[in-house]
Amino acid sequence: MKKGLLMLTIIFFLISFSSSEVFARAYRIKWGAVSPRVGSFAYVTTMARAVNKDLKGQVIISVMETGGFLDNILRLRKGLVQCGLTHNLAAYACYKGIADFKGKQAEQLRGLWGGYVAPVLQVAIKGKGINSIYDLNGKPYVMSPGTTGGRLSRMFLASLGIKPNYKLMGISSGIDAMKAGSVEAFYRIGPLDSSILEIQSTMDVVFLPVTKEDLAKFEKAWPHHALQYTLPANTYRGQTKPVLCLAYACGDYTTTKVPEDVIYKIVLSVFKHRKEIAKSVPITRDGNWQDMWQQTVDFMEVPLHRGAIKAYRELGFKIPEKLIPPEAK
Repeated sequence: MKKGLLMLTIIFFLISFSSSEVFARAYRIKWGAVSPRVGSFAYVTTMARAVNKDLKGQVIISVMETGGFLDNILRLRKGLVQCGLTHNLAAYACYKGIADFKGKQAEQLRGLWGGYVAPVLQVAIKGKGINSIYDLNGKPYVMSPGTTGGRLSRMFLASLGIKPNYKLMGISSGIDAMKAGSVEAFYRIGPLDSSILEIQSTMDVVFLPVTKEDLAKFEKAWPHHALQYTLPANTYRGQTKPVLCLAYACGDYTTTKVPEDVIYKIVLSVFKHRKEIAKSVPITRDGNWQDMWQQTVDFMEVPLHRGAIKAYRELGFKIPEKLIPPEAK
């Protein structure tokens, strides 16, 4: 009896040691997402779950709640996260050290995949006299500084001469401020954003359309930024007509500090599960995320990581010259 117990104890410790050793060998990645109250968070968690299951013992992805896509760029630059989701053109501006990233160049940034196209929705509380984007002038408006949606909304509205009364607050506090009525408008990303649905549970809102002329003015001020998206009628309660919106393309990024073999494995795993991942939330489903390679070619400007290049070549894709980094030439 004692011998049997001793043998079971030895086996248990061997299994435990073996498991902990495998866990210790796994490369750990912190992946910058957004607030859990925003739909993109579910996309990142679904992607991470698929990769962690596929690469068990090799890679462990931990999804990090962050202040937004610009916050993710900052965290990538500082090494606080190893990968993160952000606006492709914001990443390019940071990579080159241009526009509002002048003096903050991050040459170590590298791309993974081009991601999805999403509408930037301008939303106001119904009954506040805000029926067009021009009515936002002087009105209390949520501005979350760490977000790409905030950066893009500010650039867009400024190009049209619109100056809301910006109230600086985080994503979650902005949602609460809308529900409390202490602000009258905000921006949100995505065809079926969870925070808008949350707000609509307590009040009615108005979706403010843009015009092609508005987008043309923005394109003149900020070339390549004026993507457009038509939100289908009845996407949200009370939204009975299609709404033309400004849009942007978001992708996932890393840095040269992450080993080639790790990124190679991640990209192959994500590509294998891309259809399942794309179905996780409306923003990726409707934003054509599953066409992973074409989205990368169409919307990514920052060079790809060497591991991603290896994976895409193995999958049979030809890498455009603009996406090949100096270390891979």
